[in-house]
Amino acid sequence: MLRTTLDDARLLEKAWALPSAQRYAPLWSQGFRAICGPTSVANVLRSMQLETGRNPFRRFGLRAMSLDQIVSESAELLPSPWRVSAVRPGSVDELRAQLRASNHEHVRFVANFSRAPLFGHGGGHHSPLGGYLEDEDLAFVLDVNASFGPWLVSPERLFEATNTTADGSTGKTRGLARFER
Repeated sequence: MLRTTLDDARLLEKAWALPSAQRYAPLWSQGFRAICGPTSVANVLRSMQLETGRNPFRRFGLRAMSLDQIVSESAELLPSPWRVSAVRPGSVDELRAQLRASNHEHVRFVANFSRAPLFGHGGGHHSPLGGYLEDEDLAFVLDVNASFGPWLVSPERLFEATNTTADGSTGKTRGLARFER
């Protein structure tokens, strides 16, 4: 297996100590009624102290969702003054700027990425970001697939995974759903 992510216990412990990551504890994993997109948004809503089920959306939770669908359906659920937007960084430096923002109290992210550039196989996936270890230059991905679990990745590798085309008909890339107050 191509290994471009880190699961170093010491670094994961440091990442879980980030205030941004602690908002997600305990992290919900995707399950029978909701796959990665809805479960990721449910974790974000819970990090805002909102009560929700694993599928907060009105529609069925076992469906593939694009970044734009996540943004659109999440917007219907957010209390004022929260808002959500799609961010498609055009470079690693632009992504790194978003990662820095993930450590702020008033910002949350769900990353939409392809597993293939990271693990050598797999398709599209959504997971919340738990923060950014700036000194180590590592993003903390709170993978909602329990078989993967949370992991750390360099901005370069995460950019490669988010800068993939999700929908051939629109040509839009994956990216980040940015929740901001």
